[in-house]
Amino acid sequence: MKSQVIQPVTIDQAKHTIAQAARIYFRRDSQGRYLINRRRARPICLMGPAGVGKTEIVRQVAQEQGLAFLSYSVTHHTRQSIIGLPRLVDGTVDGRSVSMTECTMSEIIAQVHRTMEETGTPEGILFLDEFNCASESLRPILLQLLQDKSFGPHPIPDGWMLVLAGNPPEYNLGAGDLDPVTADRLRLLHIQPDYQAWRAYMKTREVHPMVLSYLDTHRDHFYLCKHEEEGTALVTARAWEDLSLMLRCLEEEGQGPDLALTAQYLQSGEVARSFFRYWSQYAALSASHLLEDILSGSPQALQKLRDLTPDQCWSTVSALLNRLDGMARQAAELDTFTAAVHQVLFPLRQLPEEERPLQLAQQAPAVTHLAARQFLLDGVRTLNDQGWEVLTEQFRTQLRQPREEAFQKTASAVEQAIAVCRRALEGTPHLEFLLQGLCNSAPLSQILLTGDHPQFRQLYQDTCFDEEAAAQALTRQTRRLARQKKKEEIA
Repeated sequence: MKSQVIQPVTIDQAKHTIAQAARIYFRRDSQGRYLINRRRARPICLMGPAGVGKTEIVRQVAQEQGLAFLSYSVTHHTRQSIIGLPRLVDGTVDGRSVSMTECTMSEIIAQVHRTMEETGTPEGILFLDEFNCASESLRPILLQLLQDKSFGPHPIPDGWMLVLAGNPPEYNLGAGDLDPVTADRLRLLHIQPDYQAWRAYMKTREVHPMVLSYLDTHRDHFYLCKHEEEGTALVTARAWEDLSLMLRCLEEEGQGPDLALTAQYLQSGEVARSFFRYWSQYAALSASHLLEDILSGSPQALQKLRDLTPDQCWSTVSALLNRLDGMARQAAELDTFTAAVHQVLFPLRQLPEEERPLQLAQQAPAVTHLAARQFLLDGVRTLNDQGWEVLTEQFRTQLRQPREEAFQKTASAVEQAIAVCRRALEGTPHLEFLLQGLCNSAPLSQILLTGDHPQFRQLYQDTCFDEEAAAQALTRQTRRLARQKKKEEIA
């Protein structure tokens, strides 16, 4: 049976539904009993394309509600592993001693109990992926699971709820449609890819700004599953996130992707080539002196930025965000380094000078920050050979002062970048992207929260939507386009 899709949902809406179900299914009455009988607690089934984040949202709900989480793929199991292996036991029938079979505990149920013991959490979510890819021999067992909440003779503990997931048959050759008997025991959610929901989620994942700026202007490339003569073109949300991580790692090594690497993640010729061209433009701008001119507030930067095409502006803003984020990360790392050392050294001030080396030698090995630990271990020798004043001077010149300089340099670069962009890109969506990028970066946010940043404050006021500001921005954009058209006609 092909299920009717009455109202598809976004991944955000699916997460809300799971969270709501968990709150209701685990609600108890005054005597501590669950308000909804376990057999009547319908499992939720997430049906949607690969890579949209089905597993991740279930994991997030479990974490946010203090529940244990256990994930299994149905396709990795046989009948024996799900209901247990048969074994002979002694029994009695009509007064006669006979040998009979019973099943050992289900592997999945055993793991549920182990998870409860390891986490100390009696309630949790059992997530079964690729539910509609089960073999014919498993389907009766899974139907019993939906009906009785048990695998063979082994029940799922009362404090656990079921969430299932699967891919529609058009996305997975091994998947099948749900029969009416199975579908009637499920809460079916049909998930559709949603860029805005994914983008909001990516705020916490530090996705590369180049990926975001590209998808902001190529939203039809966010998710693609198209059967073509030369094969299936496939691009998923998971692919973009994994590619983003690889891009950051390559940049740390001073490298960039080629088309072959890009196509390993974006398995569509059209999308892979388009993104690689976009990245090449970004890389060329990053290697030019334009970024340095903008970050230093050079007078030439304003006109150079105004002369760029819209696509080049997207690449430039992305490159700026990436450069500023890197500077902020270095400042944040110095901050963590300095704080770890300060936490150990500061209490030593209260001790007699002769006791400080011994206390430092005892505390330094327990410091988890590797660079801070090495600084403190070296500090033991400094204390013994040169004294407390020399050690504190090293702390000031090697850590505290570089930390302050890194924060000041980054803050100044942010202000210069905003000042140039506000003038050169006035009335364009690039400014909103710049603001979002600054706010979504945890290291940059840390810097922006300290001190006064008038350019950032003005950018926020310029960009935040209100009717009057929107009308003014639209007017500016219209005039700018008119001027550009006139120049083209003259040329």
